Amino acid sequence: MSQSSFNNQFTEQTSEHITSTIVTASCQNELSPIEAAIMDCCNTLHEAQDRRDQLTIREMQKQLENLLDRYDQTDGEDHPNPAWARANQRALALSAMGLIDQAIRLELAALKYADTPRRQEISYGNLADRCLRLGEADRAVEFFLDAINANPESVPVLITGAHSLFEAGYIEQADTIFKTFLDNPQMLSPSSELGAYLDCDIRTRNLCEHLPSLAILYTKWISMNAQSSKPSKGDQQ
Repeated sequence: MSQSSFNNQFTEQTSEHITSTIVTASCQNELSPIEAAIMDCCNTLHEAQDRRDQLTIREMQKQLENLLDRYDQTDGEDHPNPAWARANQRALALSAMGLIDQAIRLELAALKYADTPRRQEISYGNLADRCLRLGEADRAVEFFLDAINANPESVPVLITGAHSLFEAGYIEQADTIFKTFLDNPQMLSPSSELGAYLDCDIRTRNLCEHLPSLAILYTKWISMNAQSSKPSKGDQQ
């Protein structure tokens, strides 16, 4: 797929831009205690931004500033690559605060120090998501292609890519990504990253009416949750 061929030729089908997002990790044990706390604060702040809850916004911003100060003072909690980690974590916070342009600039600085495929995946994926939130679909697709090159199986990258392709007018390609999830049922579990997006990401939910595979995926997810919530015979009253 040629990057130069991405044109906003289907703008009448694009969804309304949502400027918040969710922050996930492929597994909890890849995060340090401060990084886990930053992730939780960022997600709470994104939710508060959606609700325009100014009290929570102020509280979370203050918490994030304190966490980032501690993170800097400990050199990223002795991170093996603090030059990347410190810039990446601060960019996450700026993004949650709604300072998306600043977050992009700082993530680009972090990217210069991304010395592993995993770190490249994270930075490129974040850049794609933030460009998408600014309404820059073509640029988001370019970063998505870089991220997917670093890790073709990353759920957050694939979901961001689907949104980017959809906004750029590539509806069928966007739907194909969700069809891939349907064809790999092991990716759909209550504790999975995919489950977190289906449960929590409003932007993804809004695409259901446009992407048939995503609509089927949501139906399957709801059915799975309904089955798992049924009481066992020993619990019946």
